[in-house]
Amino acid sequence: MDNPLTQEQIEELNSISQLPLDDQKKLLPGFLKSLNPEQLEYLKKQQQSGSCVFCMIAEGKIPARKIYEDDTLIGALEIHPANKGHAVLFTKKHYDIINQMDDVSHLFNTAKKISGVIYEAVKADGTNIVISNGAAAGQTVPHVAVHIIPRFKNDKVQLKWDTITMADEEMDTLQKNLAVKLKVLSETVKEPEEVIRPTITVANIARRIP
Repeated sequence: MDNPLTQEQIEELNSISQLPLDDQKKLLPGFLKSLNPEQLEYLKKQQQSGSCVFCMIAEGKIPARKIYEDDTLIGALEIHPANKGHAVLFTKKHYDIINQMDDVSHLFNTAKKISGVIYEAVKADGTNIVISNGAAAGQTVPHVAVHIIPRFKNDKVQLKWDTITMADEEMDTLQKNLAVKLKVLSETVKEPEEVIRPTITVANIARRIP
C-alpha cells in the first residue's frame, strides 16, 4: 500500500513522534481526527508492522534532512534541535536499545566523526554525544539513536541531574558486584609488555650533545 499521507501530514507526524510521550498523547488525537479512512488504515498497518519513524526514514517512506548515510547508519538533522547543527545518528536496522547490538564500534566512531564535522561547521564551543537507552532514560522513540548536540557558551541546553546520597557500605557492595561481572571484559586485555630501557651512561648522553 502506497503512503496516502501528504507531505505536510508526514512532517507533522514526524514532529509529533519526536516529542516527549506526554506531549505526543496530547497532540496525536487531534492529528488522527484530521485524517481520512484510507490514511488511518495506512497508519494502523504501519503500527501493526512495528514501524517507527527511524525505520520509515530508512525505508524512504518519510523524508529527512540527511547529512550522512552508509550501509548501516543514517545521520540527519534533528527536526526539534536543541541547538543549531543538532543531528541524530541512527541504525537502519531496528534495535530498541543499544544492548541488543552485537557491535557498537562503527556507531560510536561515526558519531565521533560527525561530531567533529558539526563542531567545525557551526563553530561550536563543545558537543554532547547522547544516547537515551529506554523510556526511563528519556527515549521517546524505541530505536537506537545517538544525538549529537553542538554546545555554545551560555546556550539554553541543560543536561544535568540531582545527585543522590549512598552509604559507603552500599557503594562498596555495588563496586564489588560490578567489578566481578565486568572482570570477563578485562581478561581479554593483554598486560603491557615490560619496556626495556637503554642504560643511561655518560657516554650515551654525550653522543646526544651536538
